[in-house]
Formats: sequence, structure tokens, C-alpha cells
Amino acid sequence: MIIRSTAKLLNIARIPPIKYEEPVSLPFPGEWYAMLLSTGRRGSTAIHFLHNPTMISIIVLGKSLNKVLPLLPGRVISLLERNKVDGLIPAYDLDSPPTIYTTNSRSILATMNQFKFNIEYHLSASKDLTTADIKNIEDLQLNMLIGGKIGKGSYVTPLELLNTSRVDETQHD
Repeated sequence: MIIRSTAKLLNIARIPPIKYEEPVSLPFPGEWYAMLLSTGRRGSTAIHFLHNPTMISIIVLGKSLNKVLPLLPGRVISLLERNKVDGLIPAYDLDSPPTIYTTNSRSILATMNQFKFNIEYHLSASKDLTTADIKNIEDLQLNMLIGGKIGKGSYVTPLELLNTSRVDETQHD
């Protein structure tokens, strides 16, 4: 599992920045981009994981990449099961050990910044910030419109990308 992290997260986790410039050629297993978010609560932060190219968002409370990475596979499985695309779980290769690199795509970081404002708003608006609240925010992100290079000149949602990937996977079997 490839994790591409922002410099801030790498510094917090005391992980040396390593560049890896290989582009993603297939939708699976893809790579995960990680960014630190504010929850709107003093001393509380979250890490936003965004999968490239399916653009699904996973939010894990915490500040250190080292501490939240073991939670990522379970959260991905939960999101896919909730949204009835659990047939894609094996394609994400969640059992593989994570390798952490620096970010390399400005367009993915721009998309993450767009998502960041929406996620931080919902995190701060949540009364208690329970697991159910975070799951709700992740589900809301599946319906965010994405354009530009990711949408290939049009606008798509991560849920549409997942459903397209599901069709592509069944055609290759």
C-alpha cells in the first residue's frame, strides 16, 4: 500500500521524506494521499486519506501517521461495505505493508484541499464527533463533485468512480 503524505504529517511522525515519482497507471491498488485536518476542537486533529484514482475519503482521528495507519484498512472496508461496493475490497490490497513517500501530484493535492474545507466544516459542526459522525462525513464525500483531470473534462463523484471501477473489474475477470 503506497501512502503519499504531506510534509507536515511526515514531520509529525518523524518520517524522512522519500520521493517516488512513479505514476499510477491502474485504478487498483492505487495510492493513498494523507493530509492533516483540524476538527475545530482544541488539541484534536484528524488525518484525511484520499485514494487516487477512486477519490474515496477516509477520516481517522489522530495526529500521527504511525498511529492511525493500522486503522486505515478497517475504515476502508467499512466504507465500501456501507456503500455496497464491497466487491472491490480485494482490489485495494489493504493487507500489503504501507510504504510512505512524499506527495507528487498537484492536482490530487488541489482536490484534497477542496475536500478539506468541506470535511473540516462537518467535523467542527459535529456536536460530539462520534464514529457515526465520521462515517456520515465519509459517506457525504462520496457525492462531492470532482472535475478537471480527474473527471476527464467532466464532473464525477467518487461513488460514480467506484461504480465504474466495479464494472471494469467484473469485465476483466
